Amino acid sequence: MKSALIAVVFFWLVSPGSLAQVPFDESLMTVPERTAYARTSTHAEVLQSIDNLLRGSDLVHRETMLVTRDGRDVPLLIVSDPPISTPAEAQSSGKPVIYIQGNIHGGEVEGKEAILILLRDILHGDKAHLLANQILALAPIYNADGNDQLSENSRPNQELSPVQTGERFSHGYDLNRDGMAAETPETRGLLRNVLQRWDPQLFVDMHTTNGTWHGYSLTYAPSYHTAGDPSTSDYTMNVMLPAVSQSIKAKYDLDFFLFGDFTLERWPPTEFRTFHHAPRYLTNLMGLRNRMAILSETFSHDRFYKRIHSANVFIEEILEYTNRHGQTIMQINREADARTQEKIAGQGGRISNGVAFEMMAQPEPVTLRAYNHIPYRTESGQIAYTRSAELIDIEGVANFQQFRPLQTSIMPRAYLIPADQESIIEKLSQHGIEVTRLERSITIEVEAFTVSQIETQDAVQNGHQNTRLSGDFQSMERTFQEGDYQVPLDNPLANLIFYLLEPQADDGLAYWNYFDQHLQNLQANDRPLIYPVFKLMEQAGAVSDQ
Repeated sequence: MKSALIAVVFFWLVSPGSLAQVPFDESLMTVPERTAYARTSTHAEVLQSIDNLLRGSDLVHRETMLVTRDGRDVPLLIVSDPPISTPAEAQSSGKPVIYIQGNIHGGEVEGKEAILILLRDILHGDKAHLLANQILALAPIYNADGNDQLSENSRPNQELSPVQTGERFSHGYDLNRDGMAAETPETRGLLRNVLQRWDPQLFVDMHTTNGTWHGYSLTYAPSYHTAGDPSTSDYTMNVMLPAVSQSIKAKYDLDFFLFGDFTLERWPPTEFRTFHHAPRYLTNLMGLRNRMAILSETFSHDRFYKRIHSANVFIEEILEYTNRHGQTIMQINREADARTQEKIAGQGGRISNGVAFEMMAQPEPVTLRAYNHIPYRTESGQIAYTRSAELIDIEGVANFQQFRPLQTSIMPRAYLIPADQESIIEKLSQHGIEVTRLERSITIEVEAFTVSQIETQDAVQNGHQNTRLSGDFQSMERTFQEGDYQVPLDNPLANLIFYLLEPQADDGLAYWNYFDQHLQNLQANDRPLIYPVFKLMEQAGAVSDQ
């Protein structure tokens, strides 16, 4: 009788519907939980939390993704049941790898804490089933240097909740604008030790908004595909994210919606606009790699504990979804790989793709939830607005959540690059792009881009005054020397290669100043401004077989 009573009490303590729970050991609690949400964790405290959570479990393989400029170790945790320690084991398992990272902006700390809670729920709580059909790769503290630059009011729209947070940048770099240039240890570590090593099928990047007074606990976006294969983004946008947000509403009564912003030039707003399409943003970069990605943005004006809760239930519900539908996700990604490769094999030298894009509204407007704003007239006679505490639903709002090409260019079968462009080859290598060298000199017809105008942007971005090139392609016969480089496009990364190397790509290497010195040298010597990347429109074998 006594044992039966104990069993009943235990069931009551751990059953999902009960209010009581089996208590965790204090060492498993996060810093916010132990400080009544007054503090977020430092890098050292994250490492200590990981040590505590991993004690007694063999389900986690721990790697170093990178070491920061300040010498901080950025851990990558591979969580699997049965445990694995190599990408080969992950591949042979047949399970998808799902990658989740937090804290890319040092002051946006909710994802960092939510990932630690996720790890605790899997290893010591009720989420062990999330390892049934998938492998997790977790990086709670991606911007470790920025995280530890703690100060008050570094995130004013969070209203000192927590009291101190880190800074957005890492040594002056916005890490979420470095996806193409890959100039930081963080981006290079991500490319080398996560994307190329573990090949995650889904990438989740966790942020907090910069202050928009919409009415949602969390907003999200897919990887905007633009020049990439549309299938991965379409599935994320139209199937996965609606299912996840509906589940969260049913379980937690939280309203999640598409990421966006509106202006207060007039009230109520008539437009809701997402962020930029460029693959410098890491989630958008994944679209060019034929993989799915999700941007997560908690609502900055919620109190800290609410933001962590929203972030945590979002990633856990994403994992509930991927645990059920991982094979579908892998199949969509595989088909995107094959389609990308086949379009070059069948249409290389003839097919066009976008190199510059503009945001456009989706066909159907949306109902937008937002905090109401009250108009008033200032002393100067201008109309201004002050926010009220009332949440309202605004109907008929144009929803700018997709992009169309403003400019296109022909995708070649291969690019040919002179041997003196080592910095370009190094950049391609950092992205995991295969490059070969010519074994003998050849003369061949190519498409060359002659630059007619070089426009330098006024604003500085990650230390760059970005460049826009204007000009025209023309056919010419050109001799390439032994040792020059060939970059074939008949592989799954063709869309990424194209975006990196096209002279007029709005986020390619030309935009990031990688050809400026070469063009300036030509200009100084009064020579034609020919862009030093040439398009081979015929069969790539015409080069390699010479």
